[in-house]
This record gives sequence, C-alpha cells and structure tokens, in this order.
Amino acid sequence: MSFFKRLFSSDYRAAVAAEAAGNVELAAERYGLAGDRAAAVRMHLARARRAPDRTAEIAALHDALHWSDDDPELAAAAAAALGRALYARAVAEGIATARDRERVREAAALLTRGGDHGTAGDAWEAIGDHQAAAAAYSAAGMVEKVEAALAADGERHEAERTRRDAFADYETSLRLGRRDDARAALQRCVGAAGDDAGDYRRLLDDLEARLITGGRLQLGRRRGGTIVVCAVPVIALGRDALCDLVLRTAGVSRRHAEIEVGAVDDGARFMLRDAGSRNGTRIGGLPIAGRVPLAGTGELGLGDDLRVAYATVGDDAADHHRPVALHLTVASGVDRGVQLLAGADGERLALDPVGVAADVVFADGRPWIGQGRARDLVVAGERVGSGRVQLIRGDVVTIDGEELDVT
Repeated sequence: MSFFKRLFSSDYRAAVAAEAAGNVELAAERYGLAGDRAAAVRMHLARARRAPDRTAEIAALHDALHWSDDDPELAAAAAAALGRALYARAVAEGIATARDRERVREAAALLTRGGDHGTAGDAWEAIGDHQAAAAAYSAAGMVEKVEAALAADGERHEAERTRRDAFADYETSLRLGRRDDARAALQRCVGAAGDDAGDYRRLLDDLEARLITGGRLQLGRRRGGTIVVCAVPVIALGRDALCDLVLRTAGVSRRHAEIEVGAVDDGARFMLRDAGSRNGTRIGGLPIAGRVPLAGTGELGLGDDLRVAYATVGDDAADHHRPVALHLTVASGVDRGVQLLAGADGERLALDPVGVAADVVFADGRPWIGQGRARDLVVAGERVGSGRVQLIRGDVVTIDGEELDVT
C-alpha cells in the first residue's frame, strides 16, 4: 500500500489507532478495508496468539490465511500456523474416526504448504500414512525419521497382507463348518487390523457366543420335539436350567438325579444315583440307594409323577461296532416327548434312536455332525458330504428334508 493511500485512507488511520489501542480484531478489519493485506494478516496472527481457546485461535488463523492469498510468504506462515493448530486440536481430542483422520489430513496439507515438513510428517504418521510421512520427513531432511516411517510402512503392508489372508481363511473355514478354525482366523484378523479391528471384533464376539463347548447339543424339530445330545462325564436331571435334561414338573428337585457316563462297575457304562432330591429316585417303582447300573431298558421315576424311559443302545455282541449310548425319553409331565442321547466324548453317536439318520461326535465338548445313514445333510445352507461340520448355536440342520434348529 503506497504512502499517499495510507495518508488519505480513513480506514488505515483507524486501523493504526486500533492497533495502538490493542484492539487487534478491529485493526485487522480496518487494515483489510484499507487494502493492506499484510497488516491484516499480521493482526489476525496476533488475534490467534491472544485467543482464549483453540476454536478462537483456529478462526483467527483461517482469517489470516484468507487475507494472505496474494502473498506466498504470508500464505505459508498462515498455513503453517493453522496446520499446527488443527493438528494440536486433533491430538488433544483423539484421532479415532474417519472424520478425525480427515481433519489430520487437512492439517498435514496446510503444514506442507507452510513448509513445516517435520510436523506434517508427524501428522501423517498419526493417521498411519507412513509413505506420506516419509516424503514429508525427507523434505525436512530428517533421515532417521524417513527410515523409521518406511519401516513402519513395510510393517503396515505385512499386517494388511496377514489380515487379508486371515479373513480369507475365516470365510473358507466358516463355509466348511470348521468353526474353531474360523474363530482362530478372526483372532488373527483382530491382531493384524490394530485400531481398525472393530468389525472383526464384532464378528469374533458373535462367533464365540455361538460356539458350543460344554459337550451338550440341543436340536429343536420344526414339527415339534426336542432332542438333547451330550457327551459329559455326569448327566444331570432336574428342574435347574443348567441340567442336561431339564424337567419342569412339580416334585422334581432342581438337581434331582445324576447319571455317570463311562463307569465300568459291573460292566455298566451308565450309573444312576439320586442327587439328594426331596422326593427320591426310583427304578421300576423301587427307590434307589447309592449307585445303580443302567442296562437294557426300563423306566426311571423322579418324584411322584415324572417318568423317564431309558434304553442302552449298542451293548450287544451283534452291534459291537457302534459305541454304547444311553437313550432317555420323558414319558410324562410338561416335557413329555423330550429325548436325550448320551455317550462319551470322542465316540460316534448315531442319532437313530431319536429318529434322526445322522450322527454326532463330540471332540473336547464340541459337536461335529456327520451324514451317518442320511441320504442328504445340509448345515447352514452348505451340503455336507463325507466330512463333518462343527455345529454352533443358530445353525439350521436339514437331514433328509427335515429341518432342525441348533439352540
């Protein structure tokens, strides 16, 4: 701005007076009206230094950048100051969302424009763009930081490759019914994804909540009827929801009776005992004391009103290739018709006694279903051939056209 323009400009004189009085905001406004952009930028920068908070500082720096467009040197100073303020605010508030990262990118671009390449490199690194950080550090002559950023970029690429491979393994394992393998693949995804693991963590939490690990599988028939298949050391019978065979009948205690699986007393694999019930346990109408072997067929009485039919399966010489199993059927009460088939962990349990052609093997408490005698087996929409599928809660199993829900 020329000397004569200053001399005759009332805005300029007002700006000088406002600056002398310490009113930098008014001075900036008047310098701008007088056309002295450099002085206006200087006043806006002074506003930023005196700002009471970060928001006011950033507003003042935006004004400084606006008035500096025609002067590269002023524009660089204003851009660098604004970039530092924006980056400081992002760090203070946390960089967690896509919007936060976009703000840091804006700050890094301003810092680069202003020539503060070192701080620009820090900003790029804060959002994981190590290549951009390396370029910024290189412009600043910061050799060690360039090498560190390039090494971090290599690690990021390796983590991304690991994440992609792990997710592909997850999808394949899920499709093949290997749910434990799918879980392990998701755990690798979570580890490789770092701060972006939210979606994988949700998938993992959902899968872990659906895994069956306690040696007990419940199948619900669409046409009615519940089938419990289990391979546990002790089968609990009673009203408690944690029992293996839940019996909601008056007179039945919370944990009424227990059946030991795998016992060899007197050659029997299943031993019945009362669990301290209030109304006692009977076989063939006679109350039991101590442990009583279950073999062949018969009927249990729990309390006064509940009857449960039992049969041991596969314990004759003609059928020695099939492992011994115990089949229980609730014959009276609210849960009439509920069936339980029990055996040992690791042995194949043919589901024929409960009217299903497939078979189940428990491995460390996890149920794996196989085709058995079924002509057609479909689990979660995938047809099962000669292999086995690990069942989880929520699966729909179709066996020769009949649908059963895993609950």
